[in-house]
Amino acid sequence: MTPATQMLILAVVVGVLGGLGALLFKKLILIFQGAFWNTPDMASDTLLAVKWYRRLLMPMIGGLIVGPLIYFLAREAKGPGVPEVMIAVIVKNSIIRPIVVLVKILASALSISSGGSVGREGPIVQIGASIASTTGQLLRLSPVQLKTLVGCGVAAGISATFNAPIAGALFSLELIVSDFGLTPFTPILVSSVSAAAITRHFHGNVIEFVDLEQFAMRSPKEFVFYLILALTAGFVAFVFSRSIYRLEDIFNKTKIPQWIRPAFGGLIVGIIALKFPHVMGVGYDTIEEVFDKNLVLNTMLFLVVLKILATSVTLGSGGSGGVFAPSLFIGAMLGGAFGNIVNNLFPNITSPPTAYALVGMAAVNGACTMAPLSAIIVLVELTNEYGIILPLMFTVVIATFVARKLCPESIYTEQLRRKGIMSHHGEDLNIIRMISVKDVLRNDEVTIYENSKFEELVRLALETHRNNIFVIDSNGKYKGAIQLLDLKYVLSNPEELSHIHHIVDFINELPPVLINQSLDKIVDSFSGTSFDRLPVVDSHRKLIGSVIMSDIMRRYNQEVANRNITIELGARIPAHDKSNMLHIGGDSVIAEIEVPVWMVGKELSELKLRTLYNISVFLVKSKQEKGESQFITPNASYVFRDEDVILISGTEKDIESMKKNS
Repeated sequence: MTPATQMLILAVVVGVLGGLGALLFKKLILIFQGAFWNTPDMASDTLLAVKWYRRLLMPMIGGLIVGPLIYFLAREAKGPGVPEVMIAVIVKNSIIRPIVVLVKILASALSISSGGSVGREGPIVQIGASIASTTGQLLRLSPVQLKTLVGCGVAAGISATFNAPIAGALFSLELIVSDFGLTPFTPILVSSVSAAAITRHFHGNVIEFVDLEQFAMRSPKEFVFYLILALTAGFVAFVFSRSIYRLEDIFNKTKIPQWIRPAFGGLIVGIIALKFPHVMGVGYDTIEEVFDKNLVLNTMLFLVVLKILATSVTLGSGGSGGVFAPSLFIGAMLGGAFGNIVNNLFPNITSPPTAYALVGMAAVNGACTMAPLSAIIVLVELTNEYGIILPLMFTVVIATFVARKLCPESIYTEQLRRKGIMSHHGEDLNIIRMISVKDVLRNDEVTIYENSKFEELVRLALETHRNNIFVIDSNGKYKGAIQLLDLKYVLSNPEELSHIHHIVDFINELPPVLINQSLDKIVDSFSGTSFDRLPVVDSHRKLIGSVIMSDIMRRYNQEVANRNITIELGARIPAHDKSNMLHIGGDSVIAEIEVPVWMVGKELSELKLRTLYNISVFLVKSKQEKGESQFITPNASYVFRDEDVILISGTEKDIESMKKNS
C-alpha cells in the first residue's frame, strides 16, 4: 500500500470519527442543557420564561464545574480550541494528548449549555484534531503525515458542525495546514466529505439557516453602503478580538485561583442575561430572530456590545468554547442594525436589512479569523444563499483588510503571539526565536575608549584588520561603532594623517543588541545596517560582547537539523507513554523519560552525560508556569527542572545507569 493510499484511508477514518465526535458533542450539549434549564432550546423567549435567579446562577454553576475540570485534567482544553490546535501543529509536531478529547467535549458542552457565551465550532475543531492526532500517534506516522491528518480532523470538525464540506476543507487549509498543495488537499477534502456524510446520515441534509428570502442587489450604489458596513465590521472585529485577551489579562492580574475564575466569568454573564438572555449559548436562535425581523434596531446595537462583553468574559476567565459562532452573532446584529438604518433612509436602492445581516455575519467572522475565503464559503453553505455573493465577497475582503491594518494578528493567532510563536512565518522562524544571543555571543571584538587619541585608533585599525571597532567610555558603556571604510580615506592619504582628527568624528550610531533578545530580532537589525558585527550590551548598556551573522546562520542550521532529526525519531514514540523506547540499531535506543531527580537544578554541561554514561540529550519537554509544555533543544547551559521530560539516546543499560546515577 502506497503512503498516499494509506493517508486517504486514514482520512476517511478520521472523517467518520470526527463526524461521530461532533454528533456526540451536540448530543451532550442537549443533555446538559436539559439538566441546567429543563428547556428544549436556549432561545431568548425560552430563557426569559425561566426564573431570573436561574439565569443569574446557572452560568456560574457551569463555571464551577468547568474550571477544575480544565485546570486539573487538561489545560489545553481552555479557550476557543483553534489556537491550541495551531500551537500543537507549529511547535509540538501536531501531537495532542488523548485526554484533551474527553476534557474538551465535557468542558465546552458544560460551558455552552450552562449559558456561557461561546460557540461549539472551535471545540469540535479541537476534538477532531485530537482524534486525528491520537490516531496518528498510535500508528506512528511521520510528522508531515501527522500534520496532514490533524488537518483532516479539523476539516471533519467544521464540516460536521455546519454540514459544510467545502468550508471545512478550506478552513483547515487556510488556518491550520497553511498549504493548498495537492498532497494535503486531497485527504483533507476526503475527510471533510466523510464527516458531512456522517452528519447527513443521522440528521439529513440540514442547513443551519433556512427559509431565507431571496436576496439580490437592487442597485450598484449599494456597494457604497456595503463599504461602510465593511469598515465598521473590520473595526468591530478588531475590538472583539482584542477584548478577549484584555479580559484574560485582567483576570490574570487578580488573585482568584485559575480553577475558580470561570465561575466569576459565568456570574457576569448571568448578570447580563437578566435583561438580555440572547447572549447565552451559541446564539443561533437569536440570529434567526434577526432573519425573522423580530429584533428592533436598539436591541441589535445593544447585543453587539453585550455579546462582545459576554464572550470576552467567558473565555477571558478561563471558560471553554469557540469564538466562531459569537463572531457570526455579532456580525448578524451589526449588519441587521446597519441594514435597518440604510433601508429606512434609502428604501428604493437598498436590499432588506436581513441581507446586510447575512453579509455582516461573514464580514465580522472573516475579519476576526482573517480567513476571508473560509468565511465566505461557510456563509454560503450555512444559508444556501448565492444571490448576494458579490457584495458578500466585497464586504468580507474589505473588513478583513481593515482588521489586519489595525492589528496583524487574528483572534486565533494573537494567542500564539503571546506565547512567542510567529504563525505568519512558519515553524523555522519559531526555531530561531528560541535561540538567545548568549548562544552565539563572541568576546573577540575590538574596542577603543572614546577619549583615546586618534593615533591609537589608526594603530588599532592597522593591527587588528577588523571591519568594526566599538567605542566605549571609561565605565565600559557602549557609545557607538567605527567602520574601517570610514577610515579608508585617511589611512590611504599620508597627508591626512598630519591633520588633527578626533575619534568622535568617525563614530556611527549603530544600535546595540540586548543580551536577552532572540535571534530573529537581531537578523532584522543586520538587514538594516552595513555592519557585519553588532555590539551586545546588558541592561545598563555595558558592552559585553558581539555577534556576527555567520554564527547566527550556523547555529540556526544546527538547530533546524537537530530539530528535524528529533522530530523524525521522537514522533515514533507515543507522546503519552514516557516508558516507550525505540530501537534504532544494535543495542541503541531512543527513549522519552522523566528527568531523574539527581539531574534537577544542574546544567547539561556539568552532568557530563556523554562522557559518564554515553547518553545524548536531543530534546527537552519543559512544563511552563501555566501547565503548558514547551519543546526545547537544550544547549550546554540548560538547567534541568522538575517535571522536565527528555528525549535521549543510548543503550538500555546506559539509560538505567543514568537514571540511578550509578
